[in-house]
Amino acid sequence: MQHIIQLLPDAIANQIAAGEVVQRPASVLKELLENAVDAHASRIDVLIKNAGKDLIQLTDNGSGMSVGDARMAFERHATSKIRVQEDLSQIRTLGFRGEALASIAAVAQVKLRTRLQGEELGTEIDIEASEIKKQQPCACPAGSTFQVKNLFFNVPARRNFLKSNPVETRHLLNEFLRVAIPHPELHLTFTHNETEVYNLPPQSLEERLIRIHHENLRGQLIEVEESTGYARFSGYIGKPSVYRKNRGEQYFFVNQRFIKSNYLNHAIAGAFENFIPKDTYPFYVIFIDIDPIHVDINIHPTKTEVKFDDEHTLYILLQGMIKRGLAETHQIPSDFSIPQEKSGHNPIYQEIYQSPDTKLPGNKPLNPRKPSTKQTDLDFGKLGQSATIKDWQKLYAPPKAPATVEKKAPSLIEEEQPEETFYQEFIGKYILSSRKGDLIVVDKQLAHQRVLYEKFLKAKDGKNLPSQQLLFPQTVEFSPINFEAIRLVEEVLLKLGFEIKEFGTNTLIIYGTPSGIMNTSVKEILEQILEEVKQTDQSQIAERLFSDVAKTVAYRCAITSRKKLSILEMKNLITELFECEVPGFSPSGKPTFKKIEGKELEEFFRS
Repeated sequence: MQHIIQLLPDAIANQIAAGEVVQRPASVLKELLENAVDAHASRIDVLIKNAGKDLIQLTDNGSGMSVGDARMAFERHATSKIRVQEDLSQIRTLGFRGEALASIAAVAQVKLRTRLQGEELGTEIDIEASEIKKQQPCACPAGSTFQVKNLFFNVPARRNFLKSNPVETRHLLNEFLRVAIPHPELHLTFTHNETEVYNLPPQSLEERLIRIHHENLRGQLIEVEESTGYARFSGYIGKPSVYRKNRGEQYFFVNQRFIKSNYLNHAIAGAFENFIPKDTYPFYVIFIDIDPIHVDINIHPTKTEVKFDDEHTLYILLQGMIKRGLAETHQIPSDFSIPQEKSGHNPIYQEIYQSPDTKLPGNKPLNPRKPSTKQTDLDFGKLGQSATIKDWQKLYAPPKAPATVEKKAPSLIEEEQPEETFYQEFIGKYILSSRKGDLIVVDKQLAHQRVLYEKFLKAKDGKNLPSQQLLFPQTVEFSPINFEAIRLVEEVLLKLGFEIKEFGTNTLIIYGTPSGIMNTSVKEILEQILEEVKQTDQSQIAERLFSDVAKTVAYRCAITSRKKLSILEMKNLITELFECEVPGFSPSGKPTFKKIEGKELEEFFRS
């Protein structure tokens, strides 16, 4: 009888394993960095070309490998970290699975040059698609140098799914920083396309954080520490005044390994609640030192997801430490209370953004927050919400000039205002107007957002929108990781009417902004755009990217309730609103106006 179940060839098995371990260039860099740290290196140099698609090179001065170890390192499940089953519950090294190098070598062209400390000669190995092409003695410095070229050269479908260069570079920088932060004693460099992005000498943790995340952190960091028999917490939090517009500068490390935890993140967010603006995020770098027996780090190939045996205790300790740190530096009242578990109704446990299987303290299941499906209740009279642009324009178009008057393009200065139409601001937020006996209430900020958004969208397939020159050009400096992200949207910003030029390293000069927008901070606009870019995995799709950036600029540049409008400005805004394709809603889906029919008022007062 013929057997249909067979063992996979090693080459195919390695490619399948690579699908879990090597998802993008940053996955390769992560594994190489972890191996260098485990090899007790004091210096690590990273060289990247073409966002890691062409070359990822890492050189360390660690312990190096012997001839036999160098070859064995590329075998599947070969590791120096595990000997017996009990070792799995006492893992403190970063790498231990024994799959990384085998997986990388299955989908790239790899060259390793390594020499043991104290040996005269080293070893050079060339591997391509899991096949060893060459192994020979060589002269090289003590330590190891890995060159990973042409990632996914033999899996073109996987290579085609890689994102744009700025996106992939951002992921590479993230992995670099996740090693640089918990190891300030190491000297690390990062060079991309011949440009040195980071050169971090050995320094204190506080100085390293300032060097990575800008000088404006100096004097704005609060050191925190908490120690119990179960775990020890330490690290830094930013004062409430240095809140961020995105979550990119929040770090948890367990036994110096970077992890992600929405549950623990909520503990810190609760401590900062009411002390930073809504929809902003605190800066923090928190280290958790815990006996490995209390944490499982082997639940995912990337090792960024972990499971603790007592999350409740960690949550309480962490939030108490953060509150105490804020109180001791006079950031919040000192009479704070550590959260107590009361039937699961403590407000700090509400609205947690985390996965459905995460449980609250007390093992109470938590339903993930879902977007509201409630439809906006708008009274659009006879037209209804499905009205076309022609329907809107017909009903709400400005009254036509008398037949005896020559028709011109709408000009509010030349056109005499009809008697039945008026424009009046109400409580600073709304514009009251009338149309054909009906009362129109317009939210001026939401209406202006819609007008700007559609104006920006029209520039996507046409010429750049006109710019208004700044009297004094603004210089905006970014961290290296944010600069790579902003370069992703540079072409879109030019389309919208920004005049931007790169100036030196990680710096832009803004010469002009879109014509007609209200005075606003260009830096704030760019920071908001960065948040949008970082939180989408489809940033390389031009149409989606253009729409996202257009929305962001419209939000930041629209008028606010503080801006008092003249009658001319109010009339222009309403006219432009009803010339939009979708005048009834802002870009975020909120209603821009409410119409109250005259007959409805008559019926109300007659009743």
